[in-house]
Amino acid sequence: MSKFIQDIRGKVNSEISNEFASHLGAMVGHYVGRDRYVLIGRDTSTASQMIKKSITSGLMSTGVNVIEFSIAPLPVINYSKKFYDANVVITVSESHLREEDVNIKIISSHEIPLDQRYSSLVPWYEIGEVRYITDLESAYREAVIENAAPEIKKKNFLLVMDCAHGTGNSPLPGILDDLGCETVYIGCSKKSQQRDFPEPSPQRLSLISELVFAAGADMGVYLDNDHDRIMLISEKGDLISDQEAIAIFARAILDENPGQTIVSSVVVSHALDEVVKEYKGKLFKTSVNQVLNEIMEKKAIFGGDEPGMFVFPQFQDCFDGIYALVMMLGILAKGDYPISTLVQKVPKYYRTVFTVECEHEKKMNVLNKFKKDYESKYNVLAVDGLRVDLDDSFVLIRPSRFEPLLRVYIESKSPEKLQILIEGVKKNIEDFSI
Repeated sequence: MSKFIQDIRGKVNSEISNEFASHLGAMVGHYVGRDRYVLIGRDTSTASQMIKKSITSGLMSTGVNVIEFSIAPLPVINYSKKFYDANVVITVSESHLREEDVNIKIISSHEIPLDQRYSSLVPWYEIGEVRYITDLESAYREAVIENAAPEIKKKNFLLVMDCAHGTGNSPLPGILDDLGCETVYIGCSKKSQQRDFPEPSPQRLSLISELVFAAGADMGVYLDNDHDRIMLISEKGDLISDQEAIAIFARAILDENPGQTIVSSVVVSHALDEVVKEYKGKLFKTSVNQVLNEIMEKKAIFGGDEPGMFVFPQFQDCFDGIYALVMMLGILAKGDYPISTLVQKVPKYYRTVFTVECEHEKKMNVLNKFKKDYESKYNVLAVDGLRVDLDDSFVLIRPSRFEPLLRVYIESKSPEKLQILIEGVKKNIEDFSI
């Protein structure tokens, strides 16, 4: 089954006003059809509360029934859709990057056209109903516990947890208690006016790292306010990169299910290629925006992408940071070694990401010239920008949709070759932009 996530981000009361949100809800409702169900929830921010109410009004105006989750993590809402025969989930949350922005996510089994000029509104007596859900996390919590490795309870893991003020109605504390974990929570109190943005700053990650090391914790964890994204810190206080985490999950899953398919985006490391090849699996690289959909289409056993987004289809068709944490705890418990040991087993590659200014009208010219230079000698993938796989390296150039920039990802087995590639790519972009 297909699966699509549509992201809409903008400044509250400017780009995303109540009028805009209501119209968006009506467009989604018009596509879904009257008497169907849409699940909707939000994070703890006041702006999210306001925008969610407007989206709900728009949905109701088209005859759609709304299952209202109030404050709830995205994985919990998505898991609950099967109980209501719903195929659309909407969440509203504070942006990871800017305090004045909100992020609206629409998760559906079909991509919903959001350029409709007309939405069919129903007569007053056919307006959709709202059902408020209070006990929203028990089914999800029970399912996570049921699928957790039983070895976890024997380990009594000590964790340091930062959840970006996203614990409202979250099943996470209860899940960790049930699994016998002792958890030190920071940044998980009710939202205050003075705080960091949800996007983890270096200072925030450094604080988690210091607490992990000082407490002798087994792992540090950062969960975003939606709980669909997770970052991990080793018992030594070292940040585990997204690519290392993807490789760790893939190795553990393929070890029990060799030959299966893994999906990631074009930014994925060669380290994952090596891991998948070791277990005779298949790795499918796709567009950054299509990872979730391709996981479902390819019937993959696992998929992941930056930043900290992991999908375990056997559990649910959604990026799920809570379940990813429980899966990682299971891997550690079964192996009976620290997470730093798992990191050491991931093939080592050096990696950098940077941007280069490039006018919109020149972006395709740059990509075409890179393709012409490389396609006769190397494997070139053009599903999302241009990725060139060299012998032990790769170069990926992705044009920004909104800014006059090219995003460049370069990876190599040696830091010396990485530097050579960086200098060469920058010079080529400059030459090709003329």
